[in-house]
Amino acid sequence: MRATGITAEYNPLHNGHVHHLEQARAVTGADAVVVAMSGDCVQRGEPAIMDKWIRTELALKSGADLVIEIPALFCLGNAGQYAEAGVRLLESTGKISHIAFGSESGNAEELIRIASFLKDRHDEIEKRAKELRGTGMSYPAARAAAFSEVRAAVKGTEASSDEEIGNELLALQSPNNILGIEYIKSMRSAKPVVIRRSGAGYHDPYDDKIRFQSASAIRKQVLNGQDVEACVPDHTAKALREAHLTGPDLDKWFDSLRYAVLSTDADVIEDCPSGGEGLANLMKSAVSGADCWSEFIEQIKSKRYTYTRLSRLCMQLLLGITRSRYSITEPGYIRVLGFTEKGRELLAEMRDDGSASLPVIINVNKSRDGLSQEAKALLDLDMRAADVYNLMTGRDMASESDHRRGPVIIR
Repeated sequence: MRATGITAEYNPLHNGHVHHLEQARAVTGADAVVVAMSGDCVQRGEPAIMDKWIRTELALKSGADLVIEIPALFCLGNAGQYAEAGVRLLESTGKISHIAFGSESGNAEELIRIASFLKDRHDEIEKRAKELRGTGMSYPAARAAAFSEVRAAVKGTEASSDEEIGNELLALQSPNNILGIEYIKSMRSAKPVVIRRSGAGYHDPYDDKIRFQSASAIRKQVLNGQDVEACVPDHTAKALREAHLTGPDLDKWFDSLRYAVLSTDADVIEDCPSGGEGLANLMKSAVSGADCWSEFIEQIKSKRYTYTRLSRLCMQLLLGITRSRYSITEPGYIRVLGFTEKGRELLAEMRDDGSASLPVIINVNKSRDGLSQEAKALLDLDMRAADVYNLMTGRDMASESDHRRGPVIIR
């Protein structure tokens, strides 16, 4: 069986995601679609609007055949770490021929060219980006500027036009393009499939006249009590009406975060993957005067420290994620969150032909003891993240525990 992979968050799943799933299957002619999905913590550094089990069910009802979980450690990493983990998981199934992703440009050649240049000139670009960071620039802005400088410097040795270089720089400033480039950089055996993003832009406000809205605009609309049924499938609309939703100001989360900031030594906060550069002292100074999660971050946010980096740091602190404790660079298992009948067939093939290069986990209680120490640490963190999520969102911690929940099965 030949499968196409997708890395996603589905926070929440909307019409654009359904289109992407349909296109990924159609363009590649795949027998099955496998989704590597963020768990209860998402890449923006926040808890998902709905838990991973509900989002898995929505994905399976919308065209996915198998959903596997990206460990929380990598979901709370930067774009490169998140993309690397998603790609590694998909390729480790041994069944993925293509990985499909959306992008603003839709230009596969351009994104492949940028990814290749970033890999080939990694040291030069990172060195210059570090210098620019010293001037107060955020890492994304510094890397884009460093790319532009190094790219222009080697222009004379290549048949590259100013327009081509300009388009490449623009591509590096768009969220989906950035992730797409990181996916391509991480691919070892799979081939990239670029699906052009249509509809509203990543940062655009909600517009009910547009069928394809961004997930962030939909979240804001939902949490403000507004209707979004025109831009989500029926099963998502139903879930949004009935599920425990994580609110916009994360009040319960902020109470715990405030305690963590006050009670944790500054050097431990600095040791978090997104920490360093004196952020611990800034957090300790701001925590008493803020009334909610977003206000707290806004008080620290600057050109140098992006909202996303600070939000990731907050979640890392809440979950006890530090560089000293987790020096893990790749997933150590394939955790199954759900599957259809086609997904069940794919899992059976992976078992029978031994194609999976990582242990496949269906039941965490039965599989944990057979994992490596690093993989156990990753899995324990995932389960802790789920427990914290259930606590903060008012879900029953016993019945909803990862120790009790099994994969979602759509027959």
